[in-house]
Formats: sequence, structure tokens, C-alpha cells
Amino acid sequence: MMHYDKKIRNSVIALICAIVITIATVMASYFAIYGPHGVTLLGNKDKKASAYANAQAEQGATVFLGDSITEMCNLAEFYPTVNSCNRGISGDTTSGMLRRLESNALDLAPAKLVFLGGTNDIGKGVPPQEIAKNIQSIIVKTRATLPACKIFIQSVYPVNAIIKPTFFSKTGCRNNKTIDELNSLLQDICDAYDCVYIDVNSSLKDKAGNLNNRYTLDGLHLTKDGYSRVASVVTPYII
Repeated sequence: MMHYDKKIRNSVIALICAIVITIATVMASYFAIYGPHGVTLLGNKDKKASAYANAQAEQGATVFLGDSITEMCNLAEFYPTVNSCNRGISGDTTSGMLRRLESNALDLAPAKLVFLGGTNDIGKGVPPQEIAKNIQSIIVKTRATLPACKIFIQSVYPVNAIIKPTFFSKTGCRNNKTIDELNSLLQDICDAYDCVYIDVNSSLKDKAGNLNNRYTLDGLHLTKDGYSRVASVVTPYII
């Protein structure tokens, strides 16, 4: 009997150790990809939107509106010469950005609006045409409220679905064919509404047309090298 009790005890200890190691590995991997900023990505979108609406920010700044790719960007580091304000929320879609546009961006009376969004919509299976309509509505509402505000629409960034190990990958059902289709629509919208379309996408791709491994750890979000590359493309437009 004591022999079996010892085997059961050892099995339980081994199971607990395996669980602890798994949790530690996942946490270490998450930190390796997202760094200390990653904790904030787990916050509730509505709470963040409300906090942004109540936050004090300088009027007339350049507002960066977007999702986690924007939220994770240290604007002071990568756009040191720009009077900027970060209004990125992890997991947000273009419909969410449209809903919070007034409170999170337009109420600041920005001189410039730098928009990046659509990848989460694609991840949820929203058709490119519907995503483009939401972004068009954001442009129209901004123009109606702040006619003098300069609007910059970034192309949706490419993804890399072959990141290894696969549990690192955040691409989901996103794919570059759909992203390219959406970007073509965005370019047409910018032409029609006299906005500035910034093609960041092509600068981030490798020879195979995927998000370059140098610029990502999870196939979706950017490393410091990735943000530096983006800033080198975006900065000349907005300074």
C-alpha cells in the first residue's frame, strides 16, 4: 500500500512540476515577444478607451490611432521630433476605432491623424470591403469635425504565418493576399478623399512577400527593428 501511495505522490509532484514549467514557459515566451509593455495589452478595450477619453493630452498633437501594433509603439523613441499622442488599443477593430474616434482622437483637435487598422478585422473574417468602409467613415467624420486636420492612412502591415515554434504565431486566419486587397482599397479611398496613403507594407516584406523575420517574433507584432523600419517610412510624411 505504501508503495502505491509513494507512486501516486510522485505522480502528483511530477504533474505539478509540469504545470509550473508550462506556465513559466508561456509567461517567459510572452515577455520575450512583448516585453514589459505586454501586460497592458491584456487590459479591457472599453476601459482603455474611457481612460484615453479622460486623459490629459496636448491639443493639436499628432494622434496615432490604431490597435496593438500602435499601442506597443514607443512614440517618443521612434518619433522623437514629433509631438505625438498614442491612442492604440490592443485587439481593436476599425469599427471600434470608429466608435471611439471622437472621444479618443478628435476631442484633442489633432493637427495630424496617423491611422493604422484593419488587421484584427481580417483576423475575425471581416471582408476587406467592409473594413474599407469603416476607414472611409473615419476619414469622413474627421474631415467633417476637423477640416484642417491632415489624415495619414498607413497600409496594413504584412504577416508571417510560418513563424516557429507555432505557438508563438499570432497570425490566425490573417493572410497577405487579403491584406494586399485591403491596401489596394485604402489607396483608392485616400486618392478619392485627398488623404495621404503611406505604403509601409512593402518595406516590411521579405522576398517571399511575408513579414520579414527580422521585424517580428510572432508573425504579427513588430520588434524594435520593425518599428525603426516603420518610422523611417512614416516620419518624412508627418514631420
